[in-house]
Amino acid sequence: MTDGAVLAVNPGSRSLKAAVHDAAGHRLLDVHVTRPVDDARTAVAELADRVAAEGIQLIAVAHRVVHGGPEHVRPALVDDELLASLRALAPFAPLHLPGDVAEIAAARAQWPDLPQVACFDTAFHADLPAEARRLPLPAEVDALGVRRYGFHGLNLEHVVDTVPELGRAVIAHLGGGCSVTAVAEGRSVATSMSFSPTGGVLSASRSGDLDPDALLFLADRGWSVEELRDLVDHRSGLAGIAGSTDVREITERADAGDADSRLALDVLSRSVAVAVAGYTAVLGGLDTLVFTGGVGEHSAPVRAAVADRLTHLGVVLDPAATAPGDLSAAGAAVRTLVVPADEEVVLDRQARRVLRELSR
Repeated sequence: MTDGAVLAVNPGSRSLKAAVHDAAGHRLLDVHVTRPVDDARTAVAELADRVAAEGIQLIAVAHRVVHGGPEHVRPALVDDELLASLRALAPFAPLHLPGDVAEIAAARAQWPDLPQVACFDTAFHADLPAEARRLPLPAEVDALGVRRYGFHGLNLEHVVDTVPELGRAVIAHLGGGCSVTAVAEGRSVATSMSFSPTGGVLSASRSGDLDPDALLFLADRGWSVEELRDLVDHRSGLAGIAGSTDVREITERADAGDADSRLALDVLSRSVAVAVAGYTAVLGGLDTLVFTGGVGEHSAPVRAAVADRLTHLGVVLDPAATAPGDLSAAGAAVRTLVVPADEEVVLDRQARRVLRELSR
């Protein structure tokens, strides 16, 4: 049941990425489909055409789901009950979950005879210590599921699986969304994103952590929930400071003397470095710093700016080193790595695990 090809689908708000692997783990196909946010069916149909054109016979489809809420802490076979549960969870991640659910529904319609497996980005953090998981809110609020979940878990699992002997590690996943996670013995022990992917360090268009009274201040002046959500999810972060979500463009503007662009990069590097340094208190030190995600992989200026703020911890980069790989200067106390993100390979592995369990 697990000897054929699995399609791993990774939906985003602006595009849909996918990959097909065979049973030996070889990648047979990479696809990137640009789509409108509300057009999952067309995107999945285009994906199906690409798979068919390559003559690939699928045995299953694996889906990245950003938020599993308090209940979904391991990959699971998709059925009507699971899909209904994900629809009910939409308020936990309104920026992502509706699109994730639409993509799964479209895939079930496209391949009705194939098993579909949901894999949750939050699952990697399911065993966070209570002191990291609990938000400082009353018990009745905690009982509603308002807690720290953490995100980017599929790629964090990829990093842990890829890098031997991480030791006391901090992984900075820097992309359209940015998070920082402390890992000890391969497990998440602290992470910056919280109840939703909007929390933590700032991202391309998300605010990251804010004083709650800043939003209440705006609410008192008539801002609606919808306007506040649009503010923190779409008009904040790098976009709020520099007017762009493209780090390459912001870097070029900063180098040309644009003060807002320089400030945006400084706020980003400071936010990430503060999170990394803070997690050394949780880990008891730092052995490995990992950069991953689109910005972490491709922006040398951002990596250098973060590292420059962490030299007191032993983070020193070799200016001649190139990514991906080990960027550490000779003799540096902390090993600094760039690991390309690969959520699709983890989706494949998790889906095959579910299929094996079903076949027993």
